Amino acid sequence: MNDPHDLHDPGSTVVAVVTDRAAQRAKELGVTEALEALRAELEHEPRLGRHIRTVTEGTQQVELYSTRIEGDPAAGRPAVNVVHAFAPAPPWPPTVRIAAVVPEDPLHPGP
Repeated sequence: MNDPHDLHDPGSTVVAVVTDRAAQRAKELGVTEALEALRAELEHEPRLGRHIRTVTEGTQQVELYSTRIEGDPAAGRPAVNVVHAFAPAPPWPPTVRIAAVVPEDPLHPGP
């Protein structure tokens, strides 16, 4: 079918991008590869993660989500939370922009 308006159609197109600031932060934290993998996944599943809220930008509804990327202590990669905005319709095609990459605070052992 390849209907860009039907997000359940396997051929539908969602454009997913990383903002410059989020890309820089990912580089600083050493999570660039993990962020790119998430970006690719969001092209197919733009509502991935926990829905934070829906806001209006002009006449367009934008859904905000938070997704956690697990850390890898052996690789020295921290766990991070990623915030992305999904604009489902219109304009077409639907778009996702990854806006923020925030490291999680490390767990501290009890006293």
